[in-house]
Amino acid sequence: MYVVGGGPGGSGAAYAAGRLGYRVVVFEAHERLAVKPCGRGVPVVGDFPFNIPGEVVLNRIRYVDLHVDGVRAFKARGWIEGVIVDKGAFLEHIFSSVGAEVLRRSKYNVRSGYARIGGDVIEVRWGVFSGGFPYYDGERIPVVQYIVDKAVDVDLEAIEIRFDTGLLGYYYVFPHGDQVEVGVGGFADYETLWGLLGRFLESDYRFRGSRIVRREVAMVSVGGLRLGYINRLVKVGEASGFVLPLTGEGIRPSFISGYIAMKALLENRDPVGALRSSWIGRAVRIQRRLLEWAKSLDPQGRRRLLLSLSPEEHAEIALGALRIPRLARSVISKPRLALSLLARILGF
Repeated sequence: MYVVGGGPGGSGAAYAAGRLGYRVVVFEAHERLAVKPCGRGVPVVGDFPFNIPGEVVLNRIRYVDLHVDGVRAFKARGWIEGVIVDKGAFLEHIFSSVGAEVLRRSKYNVRSGYARIGGDVIEVRWGVFSGGFPYYDGERIPVVQYIVDKAVDVDLEAIEIRFDTGLLGYYYVFPHGDQVEVGVGGFADYETLWGLLGRFLESDYRFRGSRIVRREVAMVSVGGLRLGYINRLVKVGEASGFVLPLTGEGIRPSFISGYIAMKALLENRDPVGALRSSWIGRAVRIQRRLLEWAKSLDPQGRRRLLLSLSPEEHAEIALGALRIPRLARSVISKPRLALSLLARILGF
């Protein structure tokens, strides 16, 4: 079984095929895995088909520290936990766990449907395509980040989210082993984001004496699902929009999409239909509707919305697990908010 792309979507597909007893060949265009930079956070929830091994975990997350336009909304624990992973080691572990053969520097030609292995060229007729954001034709936003050393007073068991309602985006502070990732993403250009991030570092005492280890940029696909095929290969991962549009979380949704599509393919079911009807497909659609709603609000409206949500509601929205019963109960205490959220979720 063939998989194009060794990212999270490709690893999920390879894992599903390997578990079903198939030999898996993965075509990876780069020399190393995990080329695209990201926050590297993975929520610890019950929708992964395996446990994340301790040897790939850099940090365990116990808290979420959330701010809105400089005002702390809450710092909470107990309703969400996660890990920061060494993304490359994580992908390597998945592939090795099912004996997948990963062919590095093996480029796939989307026009011809052929892949190059050294001096040989073979036709890739059947499998999964996980080529990432360059093959996504929906809306994308830029993200810029620094990896910094010698920061002070940063909680290495917390992820810190700082919403900027004027930007329609957020700053984030994530632990990265003993170092820290500091970044910002949103509806602006790269130059604007770098300027905002530089001012953020200058204004926060925790980073004034820090050393910038690495500077990274990425594009994040936030336009929702773009399901289909490339040369008879079913698209998964970020190539098909499996990124949660409100948060930019991509590792978990991409992996799950690859797993679902490959399993359906090998069981002679419609993989596109399986992706469309999956809970993760529904989660992407709901978050996309909520993002469109957020776009329609002015900064004051976004601020009121973000500050009115409880920690549990923030968690459910962020994880793509917003439950209708909870919103129904919220109608009593917050009728306007609950009914507005219900209308967006149901597509009204």
